[in-house]
Amino acid sequence: MRTVVSVLAIETLLLTSAAANEPVVFHRAHFPDLTVVSVSLVGNEAAASVEYDFDVFISLSQTSADGDVAYSDRGKHKASVRCSPPAAVAVRGVDYAIPTSEAGTPDWKDDLWKAVCKPPVS
Repeated sequence: MRTVVSVLAIETLLLTSAAANEPVVFHRAHFPDLTVVSVSLVGNEAAASVEYDFDVFISLSQTSADGDVAYSDRGKHKASVRCSPPAAVAVRGVDYAIPTSEAGTPDWKDDLWKAVCKPPVS
């Protein structure tokens, strides 16, 4: 019985680790030619700077009109995220304020902030 429980516990840990490594799409842009560009969260860690909460790594992919992956960015692009006010996302040293209201059209930086800072509702 212990062996079965141990095996199940190990399998659960392995599956959880594998799922944690899967890219999380947090933003999609749709274009008139049916091209879709997806921006994914591929990693995160505690921020190196005390001004931010997280350093995250993002990647891009493009799907063509027929659904095939036309481009998959193998790189990891760094951004820093501050969850507490004033909410912000920094990319290449440029700080982008994240509006706290739902006014306006959200862009990828707003969606990144939400993906990192807002807990999922179950």
